[in-house]
Amino acid sequence: MKNLNEREILEKLAEGDQFSFGLVFHVYYDRLYHFAFHYLNDEERSKDVVQDVFSAIWEERAKLAEVKNLSSWLCSLTKNLCLKKIDHLKVKQKHSDILKYRQLNVIQISLNELDTSPVVFDEMTRIVDRTLEKLSPQSRRIFELSRYENKKNREIAEELGISPKTVEAHITKTLADLRKALRHYLPLFIV
Repeated sequence: MKNLNEREILEKLAEGDQFSFGLVFHVYYDRLYHFAFHYLNDEERSKDVVQDVFSAIWEERAKLAEVKNLSSWLCSLTKNLCLKKIDHLKVKQKHSDILKYRQLNVIQISLNELDTSPVVFDEMTRIVDRTLEKLSPQSRRIFELSRYENKKNREIAEELGISPKTVEAHITKTLADLRKALRHYLPLFIV
């Protein structure tokens, strides 16, 4: 959405424009899903959180004209819904599995400390972009196909004519580079 006028999209969405809603959904769904999945580590719970995010967007659309940075706002909303989901899971786990409860507690503390302000979010975006620019063209392409186009390793391997293990190795190295570059912003990655 960098090339699109985010302000116009938010204003149209605030007026109930379904096309704008669909555009926001298309651009952000995968990113928010991966964000939620990183903390919840569960496909269905992550999908539920993202579904709740988009439900909240539609229900609160009249307020969207006031949003200054959509990416940051969506990340904050996803973060808060993940925290609610973790609270619910902690209650369930507290009585059945003390180790899982402690793990959820660590994740919750880390997520609470995550700064999703527009300034920090923009800086993290710049760090990710700089890190991806330093990758080899093949590593960058593999990562973009995996994370931005949501393709499976097998699909990427077929498209690029390489083995799925090679794809996996490139993604693993890229994620390690990103963790290192973002270590000051994402404390859970260190844990």
